Amino acid sequence: MSDLYEREVSGDFAALCGGGTDNDGNMESCITLAELHGGGYALGDSKPGGAGRELRMSAEEITAFARGWIARADANA
Repeated sequence: MSDLYEREVSGDFAALCGGGTDNDGNMESCITLAELHGGGYALGDSKPGGAGRELRMSAEEITAFARGWIARADANA
């Protein structure tokens, strides 16, 4: 697999929000997600402190992460 950090983002980041709001009631806890040219995904953080920082994963990596997170959350529910 080529370096995911060398790939261009293929579109806009979509905000997958849920959870926290700021003092004005605006949603601020959003994970952002965009596809990469050639495959893979870039994840970001919509909060000001996360601006410009990305984590990049292959489709397999992000799927394994999501499944693991859901299983863990369900086990702790």
